[in-house]
Amino acid sequence: MIGIDTNIIVRLLTRDDPVQFDAAVSLVKASSAAAPLFVNPMVIAETVWVLERAYKVDPPVARQQVAGLLDTVEIRVPETLRMENWGQWFMSSHPGFSDVIIADINRANGCEKTMTFDRKAANSVAGMELLI
Repeated sequence: MIGIDTNIIVRLLTRDDPVQFDAAVSLVKASSAAAPLFVNPMVIAETVWVLERAYKVDPPVARQQVAGLLDTVEIRVPETLRMENWGQWFMSSHPGFSDVIIADINRANGCEKTMTFDRKAANSVAGMELLI
């Protein structure tokens, strides 16, 4: 298994550098269900952030693009990301995608809640509560 960084996924989704896009496509074509590419939660969060901030992609569109790419046999995500509410991560209306991932990974690992100082997250992310 080979891990891939954010910039590989961004190239696949934006196609903004033809040479890097072709190299990324070749990497994906060389992988398989038996030898997948590994994408960790930080890469997913950073990819969504880059698409939304640097490329000005509408948040629901950016999240849907990432979800579609990750839902292939060539890509493997950690077991903590294979939950029934996986789609909820990408459909969340909360602007801070990383907050959604943090709360859900914490919940999957036995946390009853995730404390935060972020009022927006506490109001819109399931499992997050405001500390003060």
